[in-house]
Amino acid sequence: MTEITLAICMYNAENYIEETLACIMTQTMQDFHLLIVDDCSTDNSTFRVENFFKQNDRQYELVQLAENQGIAYARNFAIRHARTKYIIFVDSDDMPLPQLIEKEYTTLQNDDDLIAVSSWSQFIDAKNKRMKGGLFIGDTTKELFLKRAKADKRIYLPIQTMFDREAAIRVGGIALTGYPDGKPRYRDYCEDLELWTRLSDLHTEGKCIVVLPEVLYQYRKTEGLSSNHFNMIIKMEYVKANLRRRRKGIKELTFIDYYNSLSRSELSRLLRSSHAADCLRNGIFYIKEKKVIKGLALLFECVWSHPSYLIEKMIANSGWFNKL
Repeated sequence: MTEITLAICMYNAENYIEETLACIMTQTMQDFHLLIVDDCSTDNSTFRVENFFKQNDRQYELVQLAENQGIAYARNFAIRHARTKYIIFVDSDDMPLPQLIEKEYTTLQNDDDLIAVSSWSQFIDAKNKRMKGGLFIGDTTKELFLKRAKADKRIYLPIQTMFDREAAIRVGGIALTGYPDGKPRYRDYCEDLELWTRLSDLHTEGKCIVVLPEVLYQYRKTEGLSSNHFNMIIKMEYVKANLRRRRKGIKELTFIDYYNSLSRSELSRLLRSSHAADCLRNGIFYIKEKKVIKGLALLFECVWSHPSYLIEKMIANSGWFNKL
């Protein structure tokens, strides 16, 4: 009986889903249940999936949600719908490399202390060409992870993390309640950060999360102007606040209560951080578009708004320190 579910949660993914499925078919380990959750797509995503498997013989399960609920709901649904010991998510526009499943599963199987194993990612563009950088984040040893977890740090991992499904459910999975109605849908921002950080609570039982220092996944990075980092940054701060409350035995806050509790100075700090993030992304975009003066001005503004932000992003996306 298979022990793994590979879950793809998709919404309007017709442009890339067939390429993603083709990568799934090349996995060196094929003993996994393939679960595809369609979040009420309005394009030809489901047709592309069904047509792909008419031409490629493989077991798969396609679940179509009745209404669009967002990525947090879709992933939480997949965790609770699956029946295997482990689950791993692959985004519907990304390209996992052939040994992803085999290497992460083997590492999990060989160490009873592990509840999750991830790997490094390489950035690719819309045409599948490699871009500079990737996601070189996470602790590569149990000792480093335990040090971070005991210090009440958030746990950042790429999405292609294989983890113990029942452990994820036990720590609460991905929280869906306590958020304001309508848009922006705050529960969808950094929903995986919340899951990894909740799993890290189990460090008190000697359970660990590690990252294989090897690129096993190609992450499609969209380019273009941005002005919405605030939603992501405030969600990251919310995850940190509840992490600290849990570790102190204090009841967690709903997102609404957390947002309402922020002072003007705290909101101002978060706005400066989000402005720095927008300036960095937009500055790089303009430089690539050969609008160098405008791009450099935005990079300078990024450093002025948040001096350490540029360095932090360079470390996470280049992997310099991880590769030493």
